[in-house]
Amino acid sequence: MPRGSQVSQVKIYEVSRVYGSDNVCGVLRVSVRPFSFLGDVVVESGEVRGVGSVARSVLVVPALVGSTVGPYVLYALGKRGLAPKALITRSIDPTLVAGCVLANVSLYRLVSNAVDFNELKALEGLDACVEDNKLRVGLLR
Repeated sequence: MPRGSQVSQVKIYEVSRVYGSDNVCGVLRVSVRPFSFLGDVVVESGEVRGVGSVARSVLVVPALVGSTVGPYVLYALGKRGLAPKALITRSIDPTLVAGCVLANVSLYRLVSNAVDFNELKALEGLDACVEDNKLRVGLLR
């Protein structure tokens, strides 16, 4: 949905903070499928296959897949200023936490397994803020 389109209401999703800030805002970026930091990310540009640039965004993804190299890719994005501000996913593992700590990316877990990622994808490009364990998406500013 383009930024200028009307949004009838702000969509709200429950999250729980795993690491990082209690309050993070950025442009919403969504992957409807799991991806690998090692194989699906171009470190030099901060682009994720099927998503585009994730620099300074709030990135929502069902899960991440890959190897123990993933945290170092996330770290490299952070060193270049191309990492997302926040990463929100259903599935948290120790390597993802390590990558977020290294790259200073706030990490949240989606509380509900019933989240429709296609619905979220339709909101891509809108403002997204995480505060008080809620992800709010819409025209917030």
